[in-house]
Amino acid sequence: MLLLFILVLSVHADLPVHCVRHQIVGKWQLEFTEPQIKGSGPLTCGHDVPDNERSSQFAGQNTFQKAFTHEVILTAKNNVVQKKKLQGKWSMVYDEGFEVDFMHYKCFAFSKYKTNYSGAYSYCGETLIGWYQNIKTNERGCYRAFKQEKTHKVSEGANNGHVVQPQFFQYQNSGINKVWSRNDALNFVEQINRANLQWKAKAYGEIIGLTTKQLNKYAGRRKHSSTILLEKQKKKQQILEYDLSHLPKEFSWEKYLGKKIYEQKGCGSCYTISTMTMLSARLKIKGLKADLSPQQSIDCNYYNQGCDGGYPFLVEKYLTELDGFIYEEKEYPYKGQVGKCKASEKQKQFRVINYRFIGGAYSKSNEQNIMEEIYKNGPVVMNFEPTFDFMFYVGGVFHSTTPDWIINGLAKPEWEKVDHSVLCYGWGEENGIKYWLLQNSWGKQWGENGRFRMKRGQDESSIESMAEAADIEIIHDS
Repeated sequence: MLLLFILVLSVHADLPVHCVRHQIVGKWQLEFTEPQIKGSGPLTCGHDVPDNERSSQFAGQNTFQKAFTHEVILTAKNNVVQKKKLQGKWSMVYDEGFEVDFMHYKCFAFSKYKTNYSGAYSYCGETLIGWYQNIKTNERGCYRAFKQEKTHKVSEGANNGHVVQPQFFQYQNSGINKVWSRNDALNFVEQINRANLQWKAKAYGEIIGLTTKQLNKYAGRRKHSSTILLEKQKKKQQILEYDLSHLPKEFSWEKYLGKKIYEQKGCGSCYTISTMTMLSARLKIKGLKADLSPQQSIDCNYYNQGCDGGYPFLVEKYLTELDGFIYEEKEYPYKGQVGKCKASEKQKQFRVINYRFIGGAYSKSNEQNIMEEIYKNGPVVMNFEPTFDFMFYVGGVFHSTTPDWIINGLAKPEWEKVDHSVLCYGWGEENGIKYWLLQNSWGKQWGENGRFRMKRGQDESSIESMAEAADIEIIHDS
């Protein structure tokens, strides 16, 4: 039986905020509390565990006490400048927050938002209460930031500049409340298969009886989704001219993935499933057969929203702060729902380090640097925007719509909408068509035994816009 969660695609953290890089670039004042904790252990800074949209905007405001400050300039090239000296790097975390890594401080916070009866508003010149770590002393505390230049609040969905989302295949014209019958699904699948694409479709039974509105949601549409127009630019993007001659035409880490294909069930947990599967594969490459627990991050991670979504980058960040107290699946099994956080009752065994966006910052990944990371270090996490037709995929090399920015030869946008996280474990070629090898979290009954192939080198469904990885070490007894 194909699982119901194939239709539950709410995945990425659903805080109602949308800020992009050019709104963050500029001079900032960073405010820090005294250190609250040293070493590993939870530090929520007032946020719920897991975090949630309702409380996050108020978290920690009444208890925050500023102890010291730093002024920095965040540049468009993701550098951190302080007193005219280069001091570090910074990166957006999708469109919801940013991390600043300078001197011996690593700071992260979500951008500020407010909700009321009329909607949600983003305040991109301020952050919510966030977190910092002093790398030198291993002390952690709470932090917030204010932009020195004047900014304006932006309502959800406003046009904030050069950002783009892919085209969606939606049956809006047939009525948003139209109920899909078996014949509707069969006719849709027939249209796809008749088009002689590089992939085939199947009418999965769980689609029957749902409305177009439900299907749009299930196809990955975020509750808080910004519709942004692409500004025309003259700069050409050389996306098809990467030098791949030093890499093999085909490569796969499949034998290190293990047999388990997760089923999300009714939980928007693809972000943690893909992350823990990536780290598990990297452990197996090192010679240790272990499947790490996605449930631990669902229950205990105050950076993400549990079954309401999250970001692989923030799973990796959370794991680095555990200093080795990471559970295996057999110790902390997946439930498909949020449960009570299990206290650390085990010895240190694995340590996550060096979490990162491939390319050095958000939106800097591309075909070449993703392939190089996979080849050198193991599988990675990739994020994309599932189009409506992707739900019907059963086999072949998936391809839906080539983004406008590639068709028109524009610069790569600073933000692309993505909603689903998957594991990428290699690449290949078939009949001259390049593709990625990917593993989903919808069970073995979907796709090619739970896996799929997607067109490579064309930023298909924004698949190459937000790739990430982390390293994992085996802790040996002293």
